Amino acid sequence: MKKYICLSFTFFIIFLQPHKLLAINTGDSSNSQELYQNINPGSFGHQNVWLNLDSNIGYIAPNEILYNNPSTNEVEEVAESPYFDYFDYMPDTKSDLLILEPDNKIIIKNESQTILQTEYFDFYGNEIADDYPKIYYRIKNSGDAFIEIKMDKSSGNLFSKNLDVVYGEYEYYCTASNNNYPGIYRSPIRAFIVTERPHSFLNLNPNTQNDGANSNTSISFSWTAAKGVESDILSYRFYMGTDINNFEENNLNISNYCTINNLQPRTRYYWKVEVSNQYGVELLNPEVFSFITLGEISRVYNAPNPFNPQKGENTRIFFEMPQNGSAQLDIYSEYGDKIKTISLNNLLQGSNEISYDGRDANGKMLYNGTYLCVLKKKYAGQTKTEKCRLLIIK
Repeated sequence: MKKYICLSFTFFIIFLQPHKLLAINTGDSSNSQELYQNINPGSFGHQNVWLNLDSNIGYIAPNEILYNNPSTNEVEEVAESPYFDYFDYMPDTKSDLLILEPDNKIIIKNESQTILQTEYFDFYGNEIADDYPKIYYRIKNSGDAFIEIKMDKSSGNLFSKNLDVVYGEYEYYCTASNNNYPGIYRSPIRAFIVTERPHSFLNLNPNTQNDGANSNTSISFSWTAAKGVESDILSYRFYMGTDINNFEENNLNISNYCTINNLQPRTRYYWKVEVSNQYGVELLNPEVFSFITLGEISRVYNAPNPFNPQKGENTRIFFEMPQNGSAQLDIYSEYGDKIKTISLNNLLQGSNEISYDGRDANGKMLYNGTYLCVLKKKYAGQTKTEKCRLLIIK
């Protein structure tokens, strides 16, 4: 009787937990590789892999098999199996291309080469394929086909390419692959800009040559900057102040002139203009200019005197307006003939000026000699006349 009880108890244990009595720890993944040969191929590993010696007796609680999908890199459930306690799958390789260049990178062509750089990185140490990485580029929004170029190895995993391109905005992307993984990595589309800086100023007014002879009521500034690229659109920021280290900004956008009114008399002012193109590339180190405003003028006078209109010289005629008003300037020859009349409206109170080119009303240049300037000022219902002489020497 005891014999039958013992045999029954043994059979019960075998039936419930057969792998504890009838199992072999293989310890070798190669022996079990055939059991999952239909699963996507790749690297694999095992922990406590047991093979059942009795195919008629299954596990009481079979385990799930999980693997990493190489296309999505997500863990997915494959099936239930009575053969494995743990199964881990990963793709043979994974490549990634780290773009080192920022989006909308600005390349100043006359200061540096058009070089794009990237770094190849592989999680499993696989070398990049011989034909990679590649760069594809074209003019932005052109609709043209991308131009394909293989990048050159710089050092380590760094690759770069110097592109010979014309000015403009470009879009580009890179691709990479290796011999162990069939997929091709493609980077996001990025942009770069090839341009030049604006060049130095072609003309400025007023400039330092006029230092010490400027109106304090109204001064007009003008300038022309040379474009780095003919198609560029330039914008300007005008700065002026009495402290060279503390300018006040006046954003002028695309204008190249500015008029400032009601300046202080007998005061030195500093001014400069910053220039940039549509990409924000600026003229380097804009020069700072200065001028001094006039004090109160007791009577009308001109400077320089004498002057030579044949050499393109102008003389500037200065006068004081006690209040806002208008004026008329008449120029006479030494024989009393009226040569030219200049009307001046909307004059502001303070020192004013007018530039005269030494020509008559018909645009003919005056002869050598002395000429009389008669200025009639009108303000607050009053009229006041002042005179000065100017000398022309050619």
